[in-house]
Amino acid sequence: MYLLSSNIGEIGLMAGAPLAGLPLPLTAVQLLYVNLATDGLPALALAVDPPERGLMRRPPRNPRTGIFTRPVIMLMLVGGIWSAIVNLSLFVWALNSGRSIAEAMTMTFVSLVLIQFFKAYNFRSDRLSVLNQPFANKWLNLAIVWELILLGLIVYVPILETTFGTYGLPFRDWLIIIAAALTVSPVLELTKWAERRGWFGELS
Repeated sequence: MYLLSSNIGEIGLMAGAPLAGLPLPLTAVQLLYVNLATDGLPALALAVDPPERGLMRRPPRNPRTGIFTRPVIMLMLVGGIWSAIVNLSLFVWALNSGRSIAEAMTMTFVSLVLIQFFKAYNFRSDRLSVLNQPFANKWLNLAIVWELILLGLIVYVPILETTFGTYGLPFRDWLIIIAAALTVSPVLELTKWAERRGWFGELS
């Protein structure tokens, strides 16, 4: 769910920009790094997430029920589409605010990485709130910290700036990026709330 939702967001961002007559918001190297960062340690850490509380009190799953139920598909689509909207909007705003293309691309790159990290915590469960023992997965915590260190190096170390085509962002840009990326959490929380009430079908 996490990886597919992330890919939906990336496809939406990279396809949406040219369709809107905009330059590409990420370089090929930046996009490759996003995939390596999100497909790597955070995704592996989710595979060893601690069992949810009350798991053994649930009724058995219907063996005829597929993996991609309507609630699962809805959660993936909402996360992916919202990611694309937020990152594309941030890119357009950055360009219109007078920032250079390099700064706008870097803001979008960092926002995409951060929004996927926020989604990793949300996708620990397809039904429970992200606030339910949010840091119980120590491996996910370590993976995110490590990836954030790498992200900082990519943005600020000159040789890596040249390689990845990034720009040393000022502090105010980080505040804008974090605020934009963080919006994915309440959106996914609202989707889970609707799913728990059966709006998209029965949770399996």
